[in-house]
Amino acid sequence: MYLLKMYRHFVGIYMKGKLAYHFSLVFELIANTIQIGVYFAGFMVIFHNFDNIAGWTQNEVLFMFTTSWLTYSLSCFFFWSPMKDMGELIRTGKFDLYLTKPIGPMLYMVLQQFQYTFIPRLVLSVFFWIYSMSKLSINWTAGNIALYVINMISAFVIFSSITVFTGTISFWTIKSEEIVSLLTNNNHGLKNYTDYPITIYGKGISFLLTFVIPYAFTGYYPVGHLLGKDLLHPEYAYLSPLMALIAGGAAYLFWTIGLRHYNSAGA
Repeated sequence: MYLLKMYRHFVGIYMKGKLAYHFSLVFELIANTIQIGVYFAGFMVIFHNFDNIAGWTQNEVLFMFTTSWLTYSLSCFFFWSPMKDMGELIRTGKFDLYLTKPIGPMLYMVLQQFQYTFIPRLVLSVFFWIYSMSKLSINWTAGNIALYVINMISAFVIFSSITVFTGTISFWTIKSEEIVSLLTNNNHGLKNYTDYPITIYGKGISFLLTFVIPYAFTGYYPVGHLLGKDLLHPEYAYLSPLMALIAGGAAYLFWTIGLRHYNSAGA
């Protein structure tokens, strides 16, 4: 409860600063809405020309990647901006300020900002998620609901862990913005590969998205199981919590090592 109150306080301060340039904020939101809208339009064009992709219909793919996008957007509210800016904070020495706070630097970095530019992505994801779900005949048993919710939580942890991991690289390289974008940007990064069934890619990409950077567990495997699809490995649909635990533990350990390695770069 205390952290929630603190977060509301910080977000209020952060948004007041942004609202001082309200036209800039509005234009950012409009630009992001158009960008995401264009992406969905492109998706519709693909299925206008093809009945299915690797045996998945339009609404099945739409349900799969909006499931992933929901948790991705929520994760980015908290971790995208702090990790993207890590290199700049370290290069200028501003990260030292976070080490003097009475709470951990990661927690303070998350609490003191709110990545509002992901609001259009979240809103459109919710809209198309509901739309696609209404077009599918999903057997929502108690077990399936529980599995779906657990996988959504696991997906949030996986996305957050990968973002933290990429940002932590800045402790050694100073600049990591490109690495963060390469792995986590949904417009042109590796995350974009998981918007479609991984069976359309080669074995190398499928292995990468399953065991190295486990994005396949945020959408493909759990949703494929829910829809009764013929998955590469059906048993993987139950492994999202385990992959989240591994990813979260690895990210925490890597962040701890990075903090110990940190020496102020100065201005």
